[in-house]
Order: sequence, then C-alpha cells, then structure tokens
Amino acid sequence: MEDLRQAKEYGKFMESMGWGVEKGMFIKKLGIFPFSFIKYQRVEWPVDFKKIETVVKKHRAIQVKIELNERVDKTGKKKLKQIKKEFLKRGYKKDKSPMLPTKTIWLDLKKSEKDLLKNMHSKTRYNIGKYKQKIKIIRGDKIDNKILREFYEIYSKNAKKQKFWGLKFKDLINLFKCFGKKSYLLWVENLGGLILLMHNKTIYYSHNAANNKGKSKFVPTILVWEAIQLGKRLKCNKFDFEGIADIRYRITKKWEGFSRFKRGFGGNKVKYIGSFIRFNKEVLWQLK
Repeated sequence: MEDLRQAKEYGKFMESMGWGVEKGMFIKKLGIFPFSFIKYQRVEWPVDFKKIETVVKKHRAIQVKIELNERVDKTGKKKLKQIKKEFLKRGYKKDKSPMLPTKTIWLDLKKSEKDLLKNMHSKTRYNIGKYKQKIKIIRGDKIDNKILREFYEIYSKNAKKQKFWGLKFKDLINLFKCFGKKSYLLWVENLGGLILLMHNKTIYYSHNAANNKGKSKFVPTILVWEAIQLGKRLKCNKFDFEGIADIRYRITKKWEGFSRFKRGFGGNKVKYIGSFIRFNKEVLWQLK
C-alpha cells in the first residue's frame, strides 16, 4: 500500500520547504555547490534502479538514501537477503541513520470502539474515561491562522524543551495548505492540539503538543482517542502512530517517553527493514 511519503500532497509540502520532487524522489540542492542529496522514502520493492540513476545523474547527487516500504514480518529472511544483495551489488550499504522511523504502531480502525478500548493499557483507558475536554475538530482547508499560531507556541516550546528540530510556523501553514481536506487539527483551547494527515484510508499521527496544564489533564491522550474516533467516521482502515523507539537504532532511545505513550493505545507493532545509502564519488570526479 502506497505510503504518505508518496502522496502528491506530501510532494507539494516538500516543495514548499525547498525540496525538488521528481518521480517520487526528493532532491535537495547543497547550497552554492552543483551537487544534491536525494531521498526516496517508503518506496515499494522492487525498486526501479534505472529510474533512480536517471535522477541521480541529472541532479549530480552525492548521496542517495532509499527507505523501503517493506516490513520485516512480511518480507521473510530469503527475500530480505535478496534485497540486501541487490542493494550491495549497486553500491549501497545498510544505513545506520534512517530519516524516517523504522518502527511504528498501527491500529485497526475496522475494529469497534469497544474492542479498541479493550486492547488499550488500563491506565490509558482509565484516563480517557475520567478526563473530558471540549475538542475543536478543524479541517485543514478551514483552519484559522490564529488557532494555528496558538498551537505553534505550545509546539515550539515543547520542541525546544525536548531538544528536537520542529517545523517552522510557515511550514505548518504550508502543511495544511498542501493537504487541505486531508488534514485536521484537533484543538483544546489553551492546552494542546494534534495534527492529523490522511492518505490511502490511513490516518497519520503527525504532530502532538500540550503545555504542562494540558499534560496534567491528559489532553494528549484525549486527543488521540478523538483522532481514532474521527478516523473511523472518515472510513479510514488504519491509524498510524508514525514512529516509536527501535532498539536497532541507538538514536531512537530518547524516544522512549512518547513511545510508551503510544504503546498505551494497543495496536500492532510494525517494523520496517530500514534504509540503504550510497555515496557517489563519481559525481565529484566528473568536475575534476
């Protein structure tokens, strides 16, 4: 199934942040230098290497990252071995620093609300039942920049506190412009919000932020439950939490806090085979 990263709306969003988009690949020019970096994300196997090479040569890509939309549990050892062998033959190696999460959680939205609640951690289920908030559900094409600014103030403070690179305010504006009717902001006034994106009957957890008061009232938990219910009303089949910690990659160890939060909702853990990378020295030699 085609992933969000291959959606036309996502391509438009990448263009708004200065990336080129060609044949499903994202190209970033490296400053004043005549080189580029290419990433090809959540692409289906088998990969069209001939197409990739055409884009690589055209844009003089020094480095290429390919992150497959291939799950470990669906791949099988024999197929995985063949994939690695094919990448190795073409000069790629296993990447130790993937750009996308390599592990996530999927909720089956075809299940009843009763079953979804039953499969949650007892503490998560308790908090949903105990704490109530007035939630505004705002579709992306109708979002008010005033509310988005209020969300961003909470979001940016969280990003600074947790030491991660968050989106700029203009990027959030463009995100909603690009996804339009396929995006939502769930908002509890003065406490926190959750951004959702939709593609291929899947609803994606994008950005969640709450201030200290909101966290004390379990606003993030309540927002996710509202998002799950919204996904069901929109006839989506799946809720994708978009990333949890993966022991295969040390850098994700710092994700354990929000990973624990996401695991509280139950669901199935999904593990991707990761990404492959190639450094193209021949591009540099062409200029000598």
